[in-house]
Amino acid sequence: MLTRAQLHSRRRGAPVSPRRPLRLGIELSTIEPWIELTGPPGGAEYPLDTPLRVQAADLRDAYLKVAAIRDEVGHDVPTLLDVEVMIAQDSRSARTSLAILDSALRTVRRPASLLYIGTPRGLAGLIADIHTLGIADGVMLRPLVVPGVLSRILDDVLPALYPAGLRPCEDAMEFLRRVAAGRQLRPA
Repeated sequence: MLTRAQLHSRRRGAPVSPRRPLRLGIELSTIEPWIELTGPPGGAEYPLDTPLRVQAADLRDAYLKVAAIRDEVGHDVPTLLDVEVMIAQDSRSARTSLAILDSALRTVRRPASLLYIGTPRGLAGLIADIHTLGIADGVMLRPLVVPGVLSRILDDVLPALYPAGLRPCEDAMEFLRRVAAGRQLRPA
């Protein structure tokens, strides 16, 4: 059975299956530039096009916003859906971590885009689905807590995306491993 997004894209003539490889980025801070985790398909001599980032409340909103972008600027412009992430070994621990984080805030936190709370395996599935259904070319991960979440992204999420076509940039991976190790060694 097809989802609404698949039916809608078929009616509009847009491809359901992705034409481009899965793209993935990570934003460690709102004041620092984000990092592309996807390696160029032909090596360094063929750099990746800079993607347009999309913020959406849910997958339907994301699909509609990306479709509008593609209608306006064409299908050749890559798109990444921003996803705020809180992951842990199990969903209950992820929700508890988010509650602890939110309790330390002075104001109510409002997600700027799609929010995923759960397991690394579930996040990998969401990313693969976003790409496979053609909702976007990939995802910009925005970890809500960098040390633990970043390690889980590197150790659990990325390897689970290799079968979906993720080809990571080794330089970016090495940099993120150093960031994760450095942040975990700092005293609280």
